[in-house]
Amino acid sequence: MSVQSYCPVKPISNGLQIKQHFPVFDSAPEDVFFDNASTTQKPQSVIDVFQRFYSAECSNAGRAVYPSSFRAAQSIEQARRDVARFINADVNEIAFTAGATDSLNAVAWSWGLSNLKDGDEILYCPQDHSSAVLPWQNLQAIMASLGRTIRLIPFSIHAVGDYDFQSIKQALSDRTRLIALSHIHHVFGVDMEIGEIRNIVGPHVKISLDASQSIGHTTVDVQKLDADFLSFSGHKMFAGNGVGILYAKAKHHERLTPFRSGGRSEPVVAGATGQSRAEFIDKIESGTANIPAISSLSAAIQFIDRIGLPEIETHVSFLTSQLILQLSTLNGIVFAPGPVTCGCPGGFGILSFRFEQAESLDIASALAYEKIYVRSGLHCRADHTNSDDFIRVSMHAYNTVDDIQIMTESLRGILS
Repeated sequence: MSVQSYCPVKPISNGLQIKQHFPVFDSAPEDVFFDNASTTQKPQSVIDVFQRFYSAECSNAGRAVYPSSFRAAQSIEQARRDVARFINADVNEIAFTAGATDSLNAVAWSWGLSNLKDGDEILYCPQDHSSAVLPWQNLQAIMASLGRTIRLIPFSIHAVGDYDFQSIKQALSDRTRLIALSHIHHVFGVDMEIGEIRNIVGPHVKISLDASQSIGHTTVDVQKLDADFLSFSGHKMFAGNGVGILYAKAKHHERLTPFRSGGRSEPVVAGATGQSRAEFIDKIESGTANIPAISSLSAAIQFIDRIGLPEIETHVSFLTSQLILQLSTLNGIVFAPGPVTCGCPGGFGILSFRFEQAESLDIASALAYEKIYVRSGLHCRADHTNSDDFIRVSMHAYNTVDDIQIMTESLRGILS
């Protein structure tokens, strides 16, 4: 199942020429979709992948000798090559999962369960997405039931929205084995300065990085980031739902063990000698793959390439600055840590805020009634008991300055 070429996309000026490639905006042209940190809309080229697969190519991958089965297998490996190029990795360092949450759990189970010893420590930020935190809490409980104790050591967010380096230094010890991080924060919308944190923790502490909010918005280069594990979802970069990526540095592959068995995965037998260990991909992938979703990654990457990732980043950064300017005219607004508090010249399309005179859920509901879709509530933060009630606006390539103006005027009317 090859990805058909799609009509070239002109460089972004205001997002309108990008919108025409997304059928959802044809069916609902009045909608303003500002919840892209949750999921992105799909271009026609991605939708075509699913249509072709289920109408003409539906076969399992590599489990038969007929042509469509071979083509399904080829489409998976083409997607693997495309993802590897997109994040500057080796193709053998890319495994497909069910999503970013599945990938982050795979790190805990495939690496953590077989490598952590009694007394080892994992550093985490309670204000990060729960998918980056809960897998380690779950692993801690499982290991405790097996008689092994690992410690989870929290560190904090700085007042401007990125990680507090001093807090990380204080949490670090000679028993620290891994630190769980986000590349772009899903609520605060700032670059979390992974390079600086690598310098702080040193080369021997593993970094598990959640790139869900940076992939498709800005360059994600695993060589420059120097993360040991990197996770993201396809559905947040225009691809289909139900597919995620786990990147793992090749030097760690021998230390990983399968945590699901079936299909191609080889079981791990305790005490076995001379065992033929599975390759990294076979350790993570098992059973029937989500073939059309995986294949849609190729179409999504092709679409991003035709727009140009630098153009997307510039456009989204410009929209962020415009959003700040326009929202600043509203009475009672309180901005969350992020682009406003850090004094950043732009941003990554994520801005969170609340109003002193109204509940965020009520405002989000009123906006939804006017076909403006934002997020409110806890935003899947691990420290939900301490979370502020923020409205989150998250933008992508197809959003426009007009979208921002429509929302601002709606908010002005709601608050009056």
